[in-house]
This record gives sequence, C-alpha cells and structure tokens, in this order.
Amino acid sequence: MNNSTPSLDPMRGSYSLFLESRPSGVTLLLFIGVAVLVGCGGDPEGVDWVDPADISTGGSTSTTGETTGATTGGTTGGPTGGGSTGQTSPSDPEGAALYAEQCGGCHGVSGQGGSGPALRAWTRGFEALRIEIDTTMPYGNPGACVGDCAERVARHILDAFAEPEEAVCDGGEEEVLPQRRLRLLTRREYARTVRDLFNPGAEPVDEGCRAQRFSFDPQGQSYDTVHVAGSFNDWAGTIAGGGWPMTWDQAAGRWVLERALEDGRYEYKFVINESDWRQDTANPEATSDGLGGFNSVLEVSCEGGGAVSLPGDVTSSFPVESRPEGYTFDNNAGAGQVTATHMTEFLSAAEAIAAGVVADTSALLPCSPSDGCARTFVEQFGRRAYRRPLEAAEVDRLTGLILAEGSFQDGLEVAIRVMLSSPNFLYRFEMGEPQGDGSWKLTGWEVATALSYTFWGTMPDEALFVAAERGALDTAAGVELQARRLLADPRSREMVGTFAVQWLGAEKILTVNKKADLFPDFDDATREALVEETRQFIAYVVFDGSQNYDELLTADYTLANRRLSDFYGLPQGASGESFERVPLDGARSGLLGHASVLGSYAHSDQTSPILRGLFVRQRLLCQDLGGPPPNAGGVPEVDPNATTRERFRQHTDDPFCYSCHRYIDDVGFGFEQFDPIGQVRAEENGLPIDHVGNMNDVEGLRTGTDAPYESLPELAGILAASRSAKACFVTQYYRFVLGQLESEQERCNLHRLYERFADTGFDIQELMIATTQTRTFTHRR
Repeated sequence: MNNSTPSLDPMRGSYSLFLESRPSGVTLLLFIGVAVLVGCGGDPEGVDWVDPADISTGGSTSTTGETTGATTGGTTGGPTGGGSTGQTSPSDPEGAALYAEQCGGCHGVSGQGGSGPALRAWTRGFEALRIEIDTTMPYGNPGACVGDCAERVARHILDAFAEPEEAVCDGGEEEVLPQRRLRLLTRREYARTVRDLFNPGAEPVDEGCRAQRFSFDPQGQSYDTVHVAGSFNDWAGTIAGGGWPMTWDQAAGRWVLERALEDGRYEYKFVINESDWRQDTANPEATSDGLGGFNSVLEVSCEGGGAVSLPGDVTSSFPVESRPEGYTFDNNAGAGQVTATHMTEFLSAAEAIAAGVVADTSALLPCSPSDGCARTFVEQFGRRAYRRPLEAAEVDRLTGLILAEGSFQDGLEVAIRVMLSSPNFLYRFEMGEPQGDGSWKLTGWEVATALSYTFWGTMPDEALFVAAERGALDTAAGVELQARRLLADPRSREMVGTFAVQWLGAEKILTVNKKADLFPDFDDATREALVEETRQFIAYVVFDGSQNYDELLTADYTLANRRLSDFYGLPQGASGESFERVPLDGARSGLLGHASVLGSYAHSDQTSPILRGLFVRQRLLCQDLGGPPPNAGGVPEVDPNATTRERFRQHTDDPFCYSCHRYIDDVGFGFEQFDPIGQVRAEENGLPIDHVGNMNDVEGLRTGTDAPYESLPELAGILAASRSAKACFVTQYYRFVLGQLESEQERCNLHRLYERFADTGFDIQELMIATTQTRTFTHRR
C-alpha cells in the first residue's frame, strides 16, 4: 500500500499502524502496537505486545494488544488532591450533610483538599473556623452558610477529620506505591537517548574538529561589512556588540570566517552592513526564525573516533507533551497513549535516524559484516536500545531482518528502524516483578533506567547496565551508590536546571507576549538568556554553592553574562558572553528576582499582582486556591492612569472578592517595583510605586497569620523560614521524579521525605538521593 493509515480500536485502546516501505526492492511491513498499561491491577502478562521485530518481511500480522484501566498518575486537584482516605463517622449527621452539599466539592469529601485548601490541619480552634465559614464561605457564595449552618459545619470538620499531619504520619503506615506503568519518552528524553545510543561515552578529539568555516557569496554585490550572528554570540546585531566579522577573500570572491565552536546545536544568520539579516543559503539545514524567515542550523560534534553521524533534531515535529492542571513538568507519566501524529512522527524519526547512521557502518558495527556480526550487533545494540538484554526470540527476529535484505547495510537500516519504532525503545518500563504482597519490585534494568532518566534525562550508561546485570541495584545501598555517581556527573547539572525552569514556569518567558513598542529591546536572545540564568543559577546553588534550599531564595548574587548584566543594570556585572557569578543590587533576591519569573507572570503591557501572587502560592507553597467562582463577575471600569495597585484595590474593597484575593493580591503587590519584563521601576504612570506586600498565611490558607514585607529580600527570608515552602519543594521534586501529581494517600510519603530533607539541613543533593531510597522509587502496585 502507498499510504500509512493509523487506526484506533476503542475497545482495546491501542493504535495500529501499518507502514509499507521498500528498501532494496523488498516490501517491509512494519507494525507498531503501542498499548498503554495503566490503571489498577494492570497485568503486563495480559498484554500481547507485537513488536516490529516480530514481523517477517513480506508477510502480514494481527494483534490482540489489550490494555487495562484508564489514566495513570495522580490527581489534578493540587498538592493534596485525590480520593478519600476514609472519614470518621460524624456525630452530627446534619452538619455532615451541610458540609457535603456546600463544602465537599472544593475541600474534598474528607477535608483532604481539592480546588480549595485541605482542612485536616486546622489548628485555630472552633470559633475561628466558625467565623471563617460564616463570613467567607462557601466559595463564590459567602453568606449562604451562616449562624447555625456555620456552627454545624465547623463542628463537623473538627470532629470528623481535622488532624495534624504529624499525628497521621507517625511512621507506622505503609508507604503508598505508584501504579505500574509505561512512561513515554519526552521529546528531550528521546533526543538525548538517541544521541547516547549511537555515541556512548565518546571522548572529544583535537580542537581541529571544532573549526567551523562560514562562507557568504555576495552575488556580485559590494558591502562594507558582513558578520555572523547567532545563538553562539547572543545574536549580536553589530560587530562592536559581539558579532563575528567576516573577511573578504579576493581569490574566492566570498566573505569567509573560520571559528571554533564547542559541541552543540547552533542557529545563525549573516548580517550585511549591520542591518540586513540573511539565511545561509549554502547550508541546507534551517529552522523557522518565528518572523517568517529562517535561521541556518549548525550541528557541531567533536566526539571521539568512530562517532556515528546523526541527523538534526528529529523531535521538532513530535507532539508537545500534555501537562495536567497543576502539573508543571513535561514528563507526565499519564500521557502514555500515543496519537496517530505520535506514530507518524516516531516512524519518520526512526527512518531518518536509521538512514543516517548506516552511512558509515564502520562507526556502527563492532565487527566485519557477516551472519555472526549481525547477531552480535543485535545483542549489543538491542541491549542498549531496549535498556535490557534481548530474549533469544527477539535476537533471532532482528537478526533475520538484517540477513533478509539485499545488502548488509540495507538490513542494518531495517533492523535499526524497527528497534527505534518499538515500544521497548519509546517507553520507559516500570512494571516490576511480583513480590507476593501485592507490590511489584522493579527489575535491576528498570531501576537503572529510572536512575538515568532521573539524574541525566537519558538512557543508562554502561556502568549502570553492568550494575543491573550483576544485581547491584537490588538493594537500597546499591541504588544509593549509583545515584551518587550519577549526581557527581556534569549531566546532573543540566537536569537540575531542567527541573528548575519547569518547576518555576520560567520557560514561559520564551513565548509570553510583550508589547514591542513598550519593550523594543526585549528580543529572543534576551529571553533565552533569562532562562539560561535561572537554569545556571539553580545548578550553581546545588553543585557549587551551599546546596541548601534557603540559598535558592536568599542568594545576593546571580549567574549572568554581559547581556543580562546590562539588562539588570548591575554595576558589577559580567563583561563577557559567558555566564559568571555577579552580585545583585538590593532590589532582587535569589530566584524571586529573576526576570524569567517576573516576566512570565505579567501581561504584555502591565504587571499582574494576581499572576505573581498565584506563582508564590502554587509553585512555591503548593497552595491551590482553584479558579474563580462562576459568579465572580467582571472587572469594573477603573482609572487607566492609576497604578496597577490602585486598579486592583477593588479586590480588597469588595468583601466577596477579598475572601480569596487577600491570599493572592497581598502577596503579588510586593512585586510591583518590577515592570512586565522584570526590570526595576520607581513609578508607574507618573505615580510612585507602592510595593509593600503581605505574605499572609504562609503555612496554610486561613491560618490567620500576617507577614508584611517591603522588598524581595524580605519576602525571600519569610519563605526561606517557612516549613510549607520547603515541603512544597519536596513535593515538586517528588512529582518530577515520579512523573505525576501525588494522590491524597501519598501525603505520608511526602511527610517522610520532608523529614529526611530536614534532617540534612535542607540539602538539595541529599533530597535527590533520598528520593531514590524510598519504595516509591523501586516498587509499584
């Protein structure tokens, strides 16, 4: 057949794709059966996986790839969302009924929280709770439960399920395990895995390979200057500003430049007379510049001898990862079921990679082409691609694919394409082996994979494979030994940075709209530098600084280059293009002062106390207030010449709005000295800025506390001293490692992990290690 047609069996939840190709005139029928094994009681033995390697050339096949359950992962209701853990029998049935009718939808049927805060840890007593309900509840309709209603509901809450977390998590309870699942590789994981699969442990060679030659043909035109601007020099628009000047080669009739570059992917353009930006038409690799044109793409790889040549970024067309409400990371374990687009792109990527890597088989094969070499290649390469040893039948099938083609090279291409299209490559398996108590312990190979993707975001290295093979990952001590080795590797810095920008939402600054007429110099290079600042700063704290959580908030320095130093107006800033530690001015403090954060939580032409207040509540404190009620109403007309604070004062003047906005606006007002792109300002619309804030109820909503502050360093000190902020950091990292929101039943898991964090003096590296020492890391249910 000439077209590939994906089909979905709604009864089985698995996609089937038949693709016909004809390498060397031989028809190959490829099939991908991608089943999502999710839900309670999922049984891998009940799934009949049909791997592409199962299909002989020229034949046909069918599958019965059943799936069980529905969506895996945690709830989407925030830090304490999820199902009920049971509810104490109420002493007042009417109070219970009133609670269920007016409160349970937001606060959970057993007070565990949902779109509204949890009520179990209420410590202010009956009268304070009664007044809170009488004057501010229910959410969106205060006044609907007053007098006797408020008294009965308050009594029910205290009698039925209000209890401090420490009393519940006394150490005697069983650790709640995540479900067994398959985790689809993210785009970043896929790209890094392909890189390391074909070039494992490659050593750099001499600097000569890094010399890149740029050449521009003026087509008979005469120019005063031509320079190269790109991601390697912050897209410098002028030579004085850092652009790389090209020289005129009279003999060749071209402008030329030779420059050494470190390994990596770069985008660039030629700049004519410091005004006319042009694509390098001699370079076929290009990508959209977002302005209707194209940037040329340069891949620099100086890996050791025998390095395999890979195509450019094959993941650019992959679907963007889904992120459930409240989950900020790209590695959502619940997004395991692929779409037709996924399958088309996976196959296309596999074809492009396979065709590219077999161009030089000497760099790929461990032996000279022969029947025996084919089997050796399958065993060695397959072990790395599937991240486990292949079974004998798998080796036979894949070897047969190589030998069935007209040439060894063609057969090699087919086998590689099949392996890269297999669920065994595309998914991280977290299935385990039954332990007889209802739990499933991950195999050593699965633990190796979990470790490598947690710390490096890529496949295991050979040392991890050997540890798995020898059974060294079957014990907590063995897991810790490898975890510390991985953490000491420079690749862990990159993963810490990835976690940080996704946790904070700092990556939003790359795409959030800002009005060009107000901020003409806020270009893509500046946006990228702001994200890099956040990434490098947090990696610096964790690996070069104190490693302490407090330093993330209270640091009086940042990591910046010349561009960012000028952007921030730092008197002792960096002078070069490399990021280095520089002192901050008194207005900023740690990550709170990063423009990647401040600009991400602001509008195109004005600041937003709401967005910035919610950033603190949701990202730093894991306090979820939910969305506005349906009857919240619109914003009335305000004076356009007033300050943002004055325009938002309606939320505190209106009791209906104040019941919720006191937790948002009061915090957000403290950021008002920073404009929509995160630069310091002293006035707005000609009026002085009032940037006094109040970090009220920092340890829990409706706890009745106030913490006024007048600067970000003061706010940083409040948050650094907060148990809730540190506990939220634990929660956010726990989510990142497991790839899901936690359920209500897991709150004791988090409490124990917090206690370990506290025991180390809130050492972030030790938190990362401690996470691997839990049963939630090595066991499933």
